[in-house]
Amino acid sequence: MIFYDYKCNLTPKQCIDRLHLAFGDEAPSNRTVYNWFAEFQRGLTFLCDEFLCESRPSTSVVATNVDAVSEMIERDRHMTPRDLASLGIDMKAIHTILHDHLSVRKLCNHWIPHNLTEAQKQARVKWSKEMLEKFNRGQSNLVYNIITRDEI
Repeated sequence: MIFYDYKCNLTPKQCIDRLHLAFGDEAPSNRTVYNWFAEFQRGLTFLCDEFLCESRPSTSVVATNVDAVSEMIERDRHMTPRDLASLGIDMKAIHTILHDHLSVRKLCNHWIPHNLTEAQKQARVKWSKEMLEKFNRGQSNLVYNIITRDEI
């Protein structure tokens, strides 16, 4: 909106008034508006985050961090995001890695895969059949101790 007002030849003061009208207390400060107008007058028209933040890395979500988080939760499925922060990765990036890149979610205090691979699905079917056979032969009644997701 600030850039639009600048392109419409409004003054910074007029832009501030419009921002306060639209956003109230959540409007950017006067100083911010004046700084943006100064940038636009210097010729800045490319508003992409990478351009504005060139000197710092754009994200902590890189392959090495994804691999490190993956290794940690493979070693201990009870890890909390706070434990994973010991890698030096911010909490937002940790959540992005866990949910978007590794597709895991926390259930009963364990990280479990949200999207199972074909091998994982087959292993679960095999285990279930073995448990059912043991139950049917009378060797084990542990089948009653299994809790399914919809019972939680």
